[in-house]
Amino acid sequence: MSLTTQYSTIVAQNPRSLRQFARHAALTALSLRERYFTGDATSGKPRVQFLYFHHIFDDELEPFDRLLAELAKQHVFISHTEAVERVLTGQNDAPCIAFSSDDGFKNNLQAAGILNRYGAKACFFINPTTIGQRKSALIEKFCSERLEMPPIEFLDWADIDVLINQGHEIGSHTMAHINVAETSLAEFEDDLSESRDILTRRCGQAAHFAYPYGRVHHFSREAMGAVFQAGFQSCASAERGCYSCAEPIPRDKLLLRRDHIVAG
Repeated sequence: MSLTTQYSTIVAQNPRSLRQFARHAALTALSLRERYFTGDATSGKPRVQFLYFHHIFDDELEPFDRLLAELAKQHVFISHTEAVERVLTGQNDAPCIAFSSDDGFKNNLQAAGILNRYGAKACFFINPTTIGQRKSALIEKFCSERLEMPPIEFLDWADIDVLINQGHEIGSHTMAHINVAETSLAEFEDDLSESRDILTRRCGQAAHFAYPYGRVHHFSREAMGAVFQAGFQSCASAERGCYSCAEPIPRDKLLLRRDHIVAG
């Protein structure tokens, strides 16, 4: 099995579904807008913006570096935890950006290296069942069925330790990238408990959660309640938006909005 190391490889492949094609096109357009974010009329206004990515392949390293260089000119980079607290309290006096990443790909280490150079820290949302996975057949099956991607190498627990030691955060993305909307509430509660227990044991804490696929129809009010009942301090979607922090928001009412960036 050949593992994917270039974003261009993914782009060159025929889309496996209309949904995947539309998603890719939308995120690419959004990426271009965010890449030139400093020219936006609102770029200097106080707000909290959550930006997330899935991968930084070899051919995305330079564009990702350029993106951070541009964003750093007019934004303050803060951690996911700090960003959440600013939104919850409604107290923020600067244009702030918090980074996160979903799915736990090995190339997140390269992303972390670039983030570190700009003093930025990210929250890496991972699926514990894929961490350290080296069986080709399982990787290929998981990437194809759960991510609609070609085979990609995943982080291992030693890599997770590196990220933590660099000051990054680790969050849960469910045990195995499940579609929460297609999972019973009881099964989802068990999944939350298991992933949080594993991450707490391995990483020292597990404060944040992001649900897979990220759209409104992939989640529910009951599922959101279960996230906080399980002990998580925040719950993130993949719906777009930012926060002016005009007033406090109750923790259990906050479903974080994040904008997706594609560096390639």
